[in-house]
Amino acid sequence: MFIAREKEKELLKGKLTSGKKASILLYGRRRIGKTSLVREVLEEIQDAVIISHEFHKVALEINLEEFSNSVGLAFGIRFMPAFRTMVDAFTFIAAQNRRTIVVLDEYSDLKEGAPNGAVDSYLRTCIDTLSENISLIVMGSTLKLMGELLEEDNPLFGRFTTVLRLRSFDYFDSGRFFPDLSFRDRMLMYCVFGGSPYVLSLLDGSRSMEDNLIETMISPAGPLKNYTEAVVNLEAGRVPHGVTILTLLGNGKKRYSELESVIGKSASSVLSKELQRLVELELIEKVEPINKPARSKCFYRIQDPLVRFHFAYGSLRSGMMLNPELSYANLVKPSLHEFIARSFEDAYREYFVRLAARGLRNDILAVGTYWYDNPKMRTKGEFDVALKTSGGFEVYDAEFVSKAFSAGAVEKERQQISLIPLPLMCWGIISSAGFEHQDDSLVQLTLDKYQPFRLTILRIRFALSSPL
Repeated sequence: MFIAREKEKELLKGKLTSGKKASILLYGRRRIGKTSLVREVLEEIQDAVIISHEFHKVALEINLEEFSNSVGLAFGIRFMPAFRTMVDAFTFIAAQNRRTIVVLDEYSDLKEGAPNGAVDSYLRTCIDTLSENISLIVMGSTLKLMGELLEEDNPLFGRFTTVLRLRSFDYFDSGRFFPDLSFRDRMLMYCVFGGSPYVLSLLDGSRSMEDNLIETMISPAGPLKNYTEAVVNLEAGRVPHGVTILTLLGNGKKRYSELESVIGKSASSVLSKELQRLVELELIEKVEPINKPARSKCFYRIQDPLVRFHFAYGSLRSGMMLNPELSYANLVKPSLHEFIARSFEDAYREYFVRLAARGLRNDILAVGTYWYDNPKMRTKGEFDVALKTSGGFEVYDAEFVSKAFSAGAVEKERQQISLIPLPLMCWGIISSAGFEHQDDSLVQLTLDKYQPFRLTILRIRFALSSPL
Protein backbone atom coordinates (compact mmCIF):
# COMPACT_ATOMS: atom_id res chain seq x y z
CA MET A 1 0.00 0.00 0.00
CA PHE A 2 1.38 3.38 -1.06
CA ILE A 3 0.96 6.12 1.56
CA ALA A 4 1.45 9.90 1.27
CA ARG A 5 3.89 11.62 -1.16
CA GLU A 6 0.89 13.05 -3.04
CA LYS A 7 2.68 16.24 -4.10
CA GLU A 8 5.79 14.36 -5.21
CA LYS A 9 3.69 11.85 -7.14
CA GLU A 10 1.74 14.60 -8.88
CA LEU A 11 4.96 16.45 -9.77
CA LEU A 12 6.66 13.39 -11.26
CA LYS A 13 3.61 12.26 -13.19
CA GLY A 14 3.17 15.74 -14.63
CA LYS A 15 6.78 15.86 -15.84
CA LEU A 16 6.63 12.36 -17.34
CA THR A 17 3.34 12.88 -19.17
CA SER A 18 3.96 16.41 -20.45
CA GLY A 19 5.08 15.13 -23.86
CA LYS A 20 8.41 16.86 -23.41
CA LYS A 21 11.80 15.45 -22.54
CA ALA A 22 12.65 15.57 -18.87
CA SER A 23 15.75 14.96 -16.78
CA ILE A 24 14.84 14.36 -13.15
CA LEU A 25 17.14 13.90 -10.16
CA LEU A 26 15.49 12.02 -7.29
CA TYR A 27 17.56 11.24 -4.22
CA GLY A 28 17.33 10.54 -0.51
CA ARG A 29 18.54 8.15 2.17
CA ARG A 30 18.20 4.41 1.67
CA ARG A 31 14.74 2.97 2.25
CA ILE A 32 13.14 6.40 2.17
CA GLY A 33 10.70 5.38 -0.59
CA LYS A 34 12.32 6.56 -3.83
CA THR A 35 11.76 3.32 -5.76
CA SER A 36 8.23 2.91 -4.40
CA LEU A 37 7.33 6.45 -5.46
CA VAL A 38 8.64 5.98 -9.01
CA ARG A 39 6.97 2.59 -9.30
CA GLU A 40 3.66 4.09 -8.18
CA VAL A 41 3.91 6.82 -10.82
CA LEU A 42 4.97 4.48 -13.63
CA GLU A 43 2.03 2.15 -12.96
CA GLU A 44 -0.28 4.95 -14.08
CA ILE A 45 1.60 5.59 -17.35
CA GLN A 46 0.49 3.22 -20.10
CA ASP A 47 1.90 4.64 -23.33
CA ALA A 48 5.65 4.46 -22.71
CA VAL A 49 8.45 1.91 -22.80
CA ILE A 50 9.87 1.65 -19.28
CA ILE A 51 13.57 0.91 -18.81
CA SER A 52 14.15 0.58 -15.08
CA HIS A 53 17.61 -0.50 -14.03
CA GLU A 54 19.39 -0.65 -10.67
CA PHE A 55 23.17 -0.33 -10.70
CA HIS A 56 25.45 -2.18 -8.29
CA LYS A 57 28.81 -1.63 -6.65
CA VAL A 58 30.74 -3.46 -9.36
CA ALA A 59 33.10 -2.47 -12.16
CA LEU A 60 31.82 -0.03 -14.77
CA GLU A 61 32.00 -2.63 -17.54
CA ILE A 62 29.74 -5.03 -15.62
CA ASN A 63 27.23 -2.26 -14.86
CA LEU A 64 27.09 -1.29 -18.55
CA GLU A 65 26.60 -4.91 -19.57
CA GLU A 66 23.73 -5.35 -17.10
CA PHE A 67 22.17 -2.05 -18.21
CA SER A 68 22.38 -3.22 -21.84
CA ASN A 69 20.40 -6.32 -20.89
CA SER A 70 17.71 -4.15 -19.28
CA VAL A 71 17.46 -2.03 -22.45
CA GLY A 72 17.16 -5.13 -24.63
CA LEU A 73 14.51 -6.62 -22.36
CA ALA A 74 12.42 -3.42 -22.51
CA PHE A 75 12.42 -3.46 -26.32
CA GLY A 76 11.97 -7.21 -26.65
CA ILE A 77 15.49 -7.87 -27.94
CA ARG A 78 16.63 -11.25 -26.73
CA PHE A 79 20.39 -10.94 -27.28
CA MET A 80 21.54 -7.39 -26.70
CA PRO A 81 25.21 -6.49 -27.30
CA ALA A 82 26.78 -4.57 -24.43
CA PHE A 83 27.06 -0.81 -24.88
CA ARG A 84 30.51 0.68 -24.47
CA THR A 85 29.23 3.92 -22.93
CA MET A 86 26.01 5.46 -21.63
CA VAL A 87 26.00 7.70 -24.72
CA ASP A 88 25.83 4.63 -26.95
CA ALA A 89 22.91 3.32 -24.90
CA PHE A 90 20.88 6.52 -25.19
CA THR A 91 21.68 6.80 -28.88
CA PHE A 92 20.21 3.33 -29.34
CA ILE A 93 17.13 4.17 -27.23
CA ALA A 94 16.47 7.34 -29.25
CA ALA A 95 16.74 5.36 -32.52
CA GLN A 96 13.79 3.18 -31.48
CA ASN A 97 11.61 6.28 -31.90
CA ARG A 98 9.25 5.32 -29.09
CA ARG A 99 8.10 7.22 -26.01
CA THR A 100 10.54 5.95 -23.36
CA ILE A 101 11.13 6.53 -19.66
CA VAL A 102 14.59 5.55 -18.40
CA VAL A 103 15.10 5.05 -14.66
CA LEU A 104 18.72 4.83 -13.48
CA ASP A 105 18.46 3.60 -9.89
CA GLU A 106 21.40 3.77 -7.46
CA TYR A 107 23.39 5.96 -9.83
CA SER A 108 25.78 6.59 -6.94
CA ASP A 109 26.83 2.93 -7.10
CA LEU A 110 27.60 3.35 -10.82
CA LYS A 111 29.74 6.41 -10.01
CA GLU A 112 31.73 4.56 -7.36
CA GLY A 113 32.68 1.84 -9.84
CA ALA A 114 33.92 4.25 -12.51
CA PRO A 115 36.91 6.59 -12.93
CA ASN A 116 36.40 9.88 -11.12
CA GLY A 117 34.02 12.12 -13.07
CA ALA A 118 33.78 9.85 -16.11
CA VAL A 119 30.19 8.71 -15.63
CA ASP A 120 28.95 12.23 -14.91
CA SER A 121 30.57 13.53 -18.10
CA TYR A 122 28.95 10.83 -20.25
CA LEU A 123 25.57 11.39 -18.61
CA ARG A 124 25.87 15.13 -19.30
CA THR A 125 26.18 14.33 -23.01
CA CYS A 126 23.16 12.01 -22.76
CA ILE A 127 21.04 14.75 -21.19
CA ASP A 128 22.26 17.46 -23.57
CA THR A 129 21.32 15.32 -26.58
CA LEU A 130 18.20 13.79 -25.04
CA SER A 131 15.44 13.20 -27.60
CA GLU A 132 12.02 14.74 -27.07
CA ASN A 133 10.52 11.28 -26.69
CA ILE A 134 12.76 10.29 -23.76
CA SER A 135 12.42 11.12 -20.08
CA LEU A 136 15.19 10.31 -17.62
CA ILE A 137 15.04 9.72 -13.87
CA VAL A 138 18.37 9.50 -12.02
CA MET A 139 18.10 8.10 -8.49
CA GLY A 140 20.60 7.54 -5.69
CA SER A 141 20.94 6.96 -1.95
CA THR A 142 24.45 8.16 -1.19
CA LEU A 143 23.62 11.73 -0.24
CA LYS A 144 27.14 13.09 -0.60
CA LEU A 145 27.65 11.72 -4.11
CA MET A 146 24.17 12.69 -5.29
CA GLY A 147 24.46 16.15 -3.80
CA GLU A 148 27.70 16.68 -5.71
CA LEU A 149 25.75 16.44 -8.96
CA LEU A 150 24.24 19.83 -8.13
CA GLU A 151 27.54 21.58 -7.46
CA GLU A 152 28.86 24.11 -9.95
CA ASP A 153 32.06 22.23 -10.74
CA ASN A 154 30.23 18.99 -11.56
CA PRO A 155 29.61 18.12 -15.25
CA LEU A 156 25.90 17.66 -14.48
CA PHE A 157 25.46 21.09 -12.90
CA GLY A 158 22.28 22.72 -14.26
CA ARG A 159 21.37 19.71 -16.39
CA PHE A 160 18.37 18.46 -14.40
CA THR A 161 15.01 20.01 -15.18
CA THR A 162 13.62 18.77 -11.84
CA VAL A 163 15.41 18.04 -8.55
CA LEU A 164 13.52 16.22 -5.81
CA ARG A 165 15.00 15.15 -2.48
CA LEU A 166 12.87 12.75 -0.45
CA ARG A 167 12.96 13.02 3.32
CA SER A 168 11.34 11.12 6.17
CA PHE A 169 7.64 11.63 6.83
CA ASP A 170 6.54 14.12 9.47
CA TYR A 171 4.09 13.12 12.22
CA PHE A 172 1.07 13.83 10.04
CA ASP A 173 2.03 11.42 7.26
CA SER A 174 3.55 8.87 9.65
CA GLY A 175 0.23 8.65 11.43
CA ARG A 176 -1.45 7.55 8.20
CA PHE A 177 0.26 4.18 8.57
CA PHE A 178 -1.84 3.56 11.69
CA PRO A 179 -5.40 4.78 10.98
CA ASP A 180 -6.92 2.63 13.75
CA LEU A 181 -4.71 3.97 16.52
CA SER A 182 -5.65 6.89 18.75
CA PHE A 183 -3.96 10.22 18.15
CA ARG A 184 -1.83 9.74 21.25
CA ASP A 185 -0.71 6.26 20.17
CA ARG A 186 0.19 7.57 16.71
CA MET A 187 2.28 10.20 18.41
CA LEU A 188 4.01 7.56 20.54
CA MET A 189 4.84 5.56 17.42
CA TYR A 190 6.30 8.62 15.70
CA CYS A 191 8.27 9.84 18.71
CA VAL A 192 10.07 6.49 19.02
CA PHE A 193 10.28 5.14 15.47
CA GLY A 194 10.37 8.33 13.38
CA GLY A 195 9.14 8.79 9.83
CA SER A 196 11.03 6.35 7.60
CA PRO A 197 8.48 4.60 5.34
CA TYR A 198 10.47 1.36 5.56
CA VAL A 199 10.55 1.46 9.35
CA LEU A 200 6.85 2.27 9.60
CA SER A 201 5.98 -0.59 7.23
CA LEU A 202 7.54 -3.07 9.69
CA LEU A 203 5.42 -1.96 12.63
CA ASP A 204 2.20 -3.66 13.68
CA GLY A 205 -0.57 -1.09 14.02
CA SER A 206 -2.67 -3.49 16.11
CA ARG A 207 -0.04 -3.61 18.87
CA SER A 208 1.22 -1.02 21.31
CA MET A 209 4.33 1.07 20.85
CA GLU A 210 5.97 -0.87 23.69
CA ASP A 211 5.29 -4.26 22.05
CA ASN A 212 6.61 -3.00 18.71
CA LEU A 213 9.71 -1.59 20.37
CA ILE A 214 10.50 -4.84 22.16
CA GLU A 215 9.92 -7.00 19.09
CA THR A 216 11.62 -4.90 16.42
CA MET A 217 14.33 -2.96 18.27
CA ILE A 218 15.21 -4.56 21.61
CA SER A 219 15.05 -8.24 20.69
CA PRO A 220 18.36 -9.63 19.35
CA ALA A 221 16.78 -10.58 16.01
CA GLY A 222 14.71 -7.42 15.77
CA PRO A 223 14.63 -6.23 12.14
CA LEU A 224 14.85 -2.56 13.06
CA LYS A 225 17.75 -3.17 15.43
CA ASN A 226 19.76 -4.68 12.60
CA TYR A 227 18.55 -2.08 10.09
CA THR A 228 19.51 0.85 12.34
CA GLU A 229 22.97 -0.59 12.99
CA ALA A 230 23.48 -1.03 9.24
CA VAL A 231 22.39 2.56 8.49
CA VAL A 232 24.68 3.94 11.18
CA ASN A 233 27.67 1.91 10.01
CA LEU A 234 27.07 2.82 6.36
CA GLU A 235 26.36 6.54 6.72
CA ALA A 236 28.27 7.55 9.86
CA GLY A 237 31.18 5.35 8.79
CA ARG A 238 31.83 7.81 5.97
CA VAL A 239 32.82 10.44 8.55
CA PRO A 240 36.05 9.80 10.55
CA HIS A 241 34.57 10.65 13.97
CA GLY A 242 30.96 10.04 12.89
CA VAL A 243 30.09 7.18 15.24
CA THR A 244 31.90 8.86 18.13
CA ILE A 245 29.93 12.09 17.62
CA LEU A 246 26.63 10.20 17.47
CA THR A 247 27.54 8.29 20.63
CA LEU A 248 28.30 11.53 22.46
CA LEU A 249 25.04 13.12 21.29
CA GLY A 250 23.15 10.02 22.38
CA ASN A 251 24.64 10.41 25.85
CA GLY A 252 23.55 14.01 26.24
CA LYS A 253 26.62 15.92 25.06
CA LYS A 254 25.13 18.28 22.51
CA ARG A 255 27.17 21.48 22.39
CA TYR A 256 30.28 22.02 20.28
CA SER A 257 32.49 22.56 23.32
CA GLU A 258 31.31 19.29 24.87
CA LEU A 259 32.06 17.35 21.70
CA GLU A 260 35.44 19.05 21.31
CA SER A 261 36.44 18.25 24.90
CA VAL A 262 35.98 14.52 24.28
CA ILE A 263 37.26 14.24 20.72
CA GLY A 264 40.20 16.47 21.52
CA LYS A 265 41.23 19.96 20.50
CA SER A 266 43.75 18.47 18.11
CA ALA A 267 40.77 17.34 16.01
CA SER A 268 38.80 20.56 16.46
CA SER A 269 39.96 21.86 13.08
CA VAL A 270 37.97 19.11 11.36
CA LEU A 271 35.13 18.81 13.87
CA SER A 272 33.06 21.59 12.26
CA LYS A 273 33.39 19.94 8.85
CA GLU A 274 32.44 16.55 10.25
CA LEU A 275 29.39 17.97 12.00
CA GLN A 276 28.35 19.59 8.72
CA ARG A 277 28.79 16.26 6.91
CA LEU A 278 26.56 14.51 9.45
CA VAL A 279 23.96 17.24 8.95
CA GLU A 280 24.12 16.72 5.17
CA LEU A 281 23.68 12.98 5.72
CA GLU A 282 20.53 13.76 7.77
CA LEU A 283 21.97 11.94 10.77
CA ILE A 284 22.09 15.01 12.98
CA GLU A 285 20.66 18.51 12.91
CA LYS A 286 21.92 21.84 14.13
CA VAL A 287 19.47 23.68 16.36
CA GLU A 288 19.71 27.44 16.68
CA PRO A 289 17.20 29.74 18.39
CA ILE A 290 15.43 31.80 15.75
CA ASN A 291 15.76 34.96 17.81
CA LYS A 292 19.48 34.62 18.59
CA PRO A 293 21.38 32.66 15.96
CA ALA A 294 24.78 32.39 17.63
CA ARG A 295 27.30 29.59 17.97
CA SER A 296 27.18 29.80 21.78
CA LYS A 297 23.42 29.21 21.74
CA CYS A 298 23.29 26.40 19.17
CA PHE A 299 23.52 22.69 19.80
CA TYR A 300 23.40 19.44 17.84
CA ARG A 301 21.12 16.44 18.16
CA ILE A 302 20.47 13.19 16.37
CA GLN A 303 17.74 13.84 13.82
CA ASP A 304 16.00 10.48 13.44
CA PRO A 305 14.22 9.19 16.59
CA LEU A 306 15.14 5.57 15.90
CA VAL A 307 18.85 6.38 15.48
CA ARG A 308 18.55 8.56 18.59
CA PHE A 309 17.13 5.56 20.48
CA HIS A 310 19.95 3.37 19.18
CA PHE A 311 22.58 5.65 20.72
CA ALA A 312 20.64 6.78 23.79
CA TYR A 313 20.33 3.16 24.90
CA GLY A 314 23.52 1.92 23.26
CA SER A 315 25.18 0.98 26.55
CA LEU A 316 22.25 -1.31 27.31
CA ARG A 317 22.43 -3.41 24.15
CA SER A 318 24.33 -6.25 25.78
CA GLY A 319 21.68 -6.52 28.49
CA MET A 320 18.89 -6.48 25.94
CA MET A 321 20.25 -9.69 24.46
CA LEU A 322 19.21 -11.69 27.55
CA ASN A 323 15.56 -10.87 28.17
CA PRO A 324 14.02 -8.19 25.92
CA GLU A 325 10.86 -7.76 28.03
CA LEU A 326 12.84 -7.43 31.24
CA SER A 327 15.36 -5.13 29.59
CA TYR A 328 12.56 -2.85 28.42
CA ALA A 329 10.92 -2.75 31.86
CA ASN A 330 14.12 -2.06 33.79
CA LEU A 331 16.40 -0.22 31.38
CA VAL A 332 14.20 1.61 28.87
CA LYS A 333 10.79 2.33 30.36
CA PRO A 334 11.99 4.49 33.30
CA SER A 335 13.46 7.12 30.96
CA LEU A 336 11.33 6.61 27.85
CA HIS A 337 8.89 9.42 28.70
CA GLU A 338 11.72 11.95 28.65
CA PHE A 339 12.97 10.52 25.36
CA ILE A 340 9.48 10.80 23.83
CA ALA A 341 9.00 14.34 25.10
CA ARG A 342 11.93 15.55 22.96
CA SER A 343 10.43 14.07 19.81
CA PHE A 344 7.06 15.55 20.79
CA GLU A 345 8.58 19.02 20.57
CA ASP A 346 9.92 18.18 17.10
CA ALA A 347 6.47 17.03 15.98
CA TYR A 348 4.85 20.33 16.80
CA ARG A 349 7.53 22.37 15.15
CA GLU A 350 6.75 20.23 12.09
CA TYR A 351 3.07 21.01 12.65
CA PHE A 352 3.60 24.74 12.22
CA VAL A 353 5.90 24.15 9.24
CA ARG A 354 3.06 22.20 7.61
CA LEU A 355 0.57 24.96 8.39
CA ALA A 356 2.85 27.47 6.68
CA ALA A 357 3.51 25.20 3.69
CA ARG A 358 -0.21 24.74 3.11
CA GLY A 359 -0.96 28.43 3.34
CA LEU A 360 -2.93 28.09 6.57
CA ARG A 361 -0.52 30.42 8.39
CA ASN A 362 0.82 32.88 5.84
CA ASP A 363 2.36 35.03 8.56
CA ILE A 364 4.95 32.45 9.66
CA LEU A 365 8.49 33.38 8.57
CA ALA A 366 10.49 30.80 10.54
CA VAL A 367 9.95 27.93 12.98
CA GLY A 368 12.38 26.82 15.66
CA THR A 369 13.21 27.45 19.32
CA TYR A 370 13.47 30.72 21.28
CA TRP A 371 16.32 31.50 23.66
CA TYR A 372 16.03 34.08 26.42
CA ASP A 373 18.75 35.39 28.70
CA ASN A 374 17.98 37.98 31.38
CA PRO A 375 21.16 38.91 33.32
CA LYS A 376 19.25 41.30 35.57
CA MET A 377 16.95 38.57 36.85
CA ARG A 378 19.63 35.89 36.43
CA THR A 379 17.31 33.78 34.35
CA LYS A 380 17.83 32.04 31.06
CA GLY A 381 16.12 29.29 29.19
CA GLU A 382 14.51 28.13 25.99
CA PHE A 383 11.02 27.70 24.61
CA ASP A 384 10.44 24.41 22.84
CA VAL A 385 8.42 25.74 19.90
CA ALA A 386 8.82 29.23 18.51
CA LEU A 387 7.45 31.07 15.49
CA LYS A 388 8.89 34.17 13.90
CA THR A 389 5.91 35.83 12.28
CA SER A 390 5.31 39.03 10.40
CA GLY A 391 3.87 40.45 13.62
CA GLY A 392 6.54 39.25 16.06
CA PHE A 393 7.49 36.13 17.98
CA GLU A 394 5.11 33.44 19.24
CA VAL A 395 6.47 30.90 21.73
CA TYR A 396 4.96 27.70 23.11
CA ASP A 397 5.81 25.17 25.76
CA ALA A 398 5.15 21.68 24.37
CA GLU A 399 3.97 19.43 27.19
CA PHE A 400 3.75 15.69 26.61
CA VAL A 401 1.38 14.69 29.41
CA SER A 402 -1.02 11.84 30.09
CA LYS A 403 -3.66 13.97 31.84
CA ALA A 404 -5.39 17.17 30.81
CA PHE A 405 -3.85 20.38 32.13
CA SER A 406 -5.73 21.69 35.14
CA ALA A 407 -6.57 25.35 35.56
CA GLY A 408 -4.09 25.49 38.45
CA ALA A 409 -1.27 24.09 36.35
CA VAL A 410 -1.99 26.61 33.60
CA GLU A 411 -2.02 29.48 36.09
CA LYS A 412 1.29 28.34 37.56
CA GLU A 413 2.87 28.31 34.11
CA ARG A 414 1.45 31.73 33.35
CA GLN A 415 2.77 33.25 36.56
CA GLN A 416 6.24 31.90 35.91
CA ILE A 417 6.36 33.25 32.38
CA SER A 418 4.99 36.63 33.48
CA LEU A 419 8.16 37.21 35.51
CA ILE A 420 10.27 37.22 32.35
CA PRO A 421 10.17 40.56 30.47
CA LEU A 422 10.25 39.38 26.86
CA PRO A 423 9.07 41.25 23.73
CA LEU A 424 6.73 38.50 22.55
CA MET A 425 3.45 38.65 20.69
CA CYS A 426 2.07 35.39 22.05
CA TRP A 427 2.86 32.71 24.61
CA GLY A 428 1.06 29.42 24.93
CA ILE A 429 1.02 25.80 26.00
CA ILE A 430 0.69 22.85 23.66
CA SER A 431 -0.76 19.92 25.60
CA SER A 432 -0.89 16.37 24.29
CA ALA A 433 -3.89 15.70 26.52
CA GLY A 434 -5.74 19.02 26.28
CA PHE A 435 -7.01 21.13 29.18
CA GLU A 436 -9.62 20.56 31.85
CA HIS A 437 -11.32 23.92 31.63
CA GLN A 438 -11.96 26.73 29.17
CA ASP A 439 -10.38 29.93 30.40
CA ASP A 440 -12.01 33.09 29.06
CA SER A 441 -8.74 34.98 29.33
CA LEU A 442 -7.10 32.52 26.99
CA VAL A 443 -7.73 31.50 23.41
CA GLN A 444 -8.29 27.75 23.37
CA LEU A 445 -7.96 26.09 19.98
CA THR A 446 -8.76 22.47 19.24
CA LEU A 447 -7.40 21.76 15.78
CA ASP A 448 -9.56 18.73 14.95
CA LYS A 449 -9.84 19.65 11.28
CA TYR A 450 -6.16 19.07 10.80
CA GLN A 451 -6.13 15.31 11.26
CA PRO A 452 -4.34 13.43 12.64
CA PHE A 453 -3.08 16.40 14.70
CA ARG A 454 -5.66 16.65 17.43
CA LEU A 455 -4.19 19.03 19.95
CA THR A 456 -5.23 21.86 22.16
CA ILE A 457 -3.29 25.08 22.47
CA LEU A 458 -3.81 27.77 25.09
CA ARG A 459 -2.59 31.13 23.81
CA ILE A 460 -2.19 34.47 25.53
CA ARG A 461 -1.92 37.44 23.18
CA PHE A 462 -0.59 40.85 24.16
CA ALA A 463 0.86 43.98 22.60
CA LEU A 464 4.26 43.44 21.03
CA SER A 465 5.76 46.40 22.86
CA SER A 466 4.63 45.16 26.27
CA PRO A 467 6.51 42.63 28.40
CA LEU A 468 4.67 39.60 29.71
